[in-house]
Amino acid sequence: MSYCPDKERFVPATVGYLLPVLPLLAIMAAFTTGCTCTAISNHQFAGPKPPKITCPEDIANNLRQTVNGEVSGFSRAAGFFFTPFKRLGIMGWSDLGYDGEIIGLVKQTAKSTDQFYTVDMKLASLQIDGRNIPLTGDRYLRAEICLCEVKLPESERPQVGEKVWMRGRMVWDGDGFVEIHPRNASEVGPARLSPGMK
Repeated sequence: MSYCPDKERFVPATVGYLLPVLPLLAIMAAFTTGCTCTAISNHQFAGPKPPKITCPEDIANNLRQTVNGEVSGFSRAAGFFFTPFKRLGIMGWSDLGYDGEIIGLVKQTAKSTDQFYTVDMKLASLQIDGRNIPLTGDRYLRAEICLCEVKLPESERPQVGEKVWMRGRMVWDGDGFVEIHPRNASEVGPARLSPGMK
């Protein structure tokens, strides 16, 4: 067996460099074990603050007038890493204090490694806390469906071009826009099955 002094020096040096980052790696492993999404989160201390909401009409007035940008391939792949930080409040979510119910036309979808299924829709109708809210011009809304809690088989997930109905919590995303977050599979379906909305 040949003697290799370089190898003997390399192993302790490598361990010495890794020791300081082991706690960070352990924290990252804890964050990314299992499902990292959640249907409802209400933590935000970094990122654009939510607008002042005093009535349901304020939510409608803060809906986007153009569709959200597509979720990039990098964002989909890195979701498992970044979403735990959003849940802690870094560019996180703020509860706007209302439940919403919508009918919308699906414009784009994306599934990320954090198990969020993102659905961007052009709205046809909006109810907040049971009240019909008029929409002025084209209005768009993003839904974030946590597949760990909203158990939707792939065949039942909204697809581009479909008209869908959803119910859920209205939240402000720290990236700067309003979203709806369904809480279970009964809150997502085809528009023709929508209860209580015309």
